[in-house]
Amino acid sequence: MNLSFKDAQFILEAIVNLLNTYDRRLEEIEGLEEFEDEAADLGNDYMFLESLRLEINKNLVNNDSVTVSLSPTIISQYDRQTSLEAIVDRCLKMPINERLLLVEAIVQSIRKEDRLMAG
Repeated sequence: MNLSFKDAQFILEAIVNLLNTYDRRLEEIEGLEEFEDEAADLGNDYMFLESLRLEINKNLVNNDSVTVSLSPTIISQYDRQTSLEAIVDRCLKMPINERLLLVEAIVQSIRKEDRLMAG
């Protein structure tokens, strides 16, 4: 799947907004022991999203688009008739931490595949 410059910009904007939300929440819970686990999770997610933001931005600087590839295995897990909207609806039913974990898993798998293809 090729994401246009506009698509990638939209994703970058969404990431920046989420980073700002994380910043605000981290400021709220900073130093409070009862939120230590949440702060650690947010910190990890923040670092992941920031690296994702930087990678997408770097790709945009070097190209006019961002290419996202789905392996046939992933595609076969979904009915080809399933629309993106239906998948989004399923994701919306998941808690945010599970959605972020899913995003992280996808990005890590793409990075692994990219490293395997490069070397």
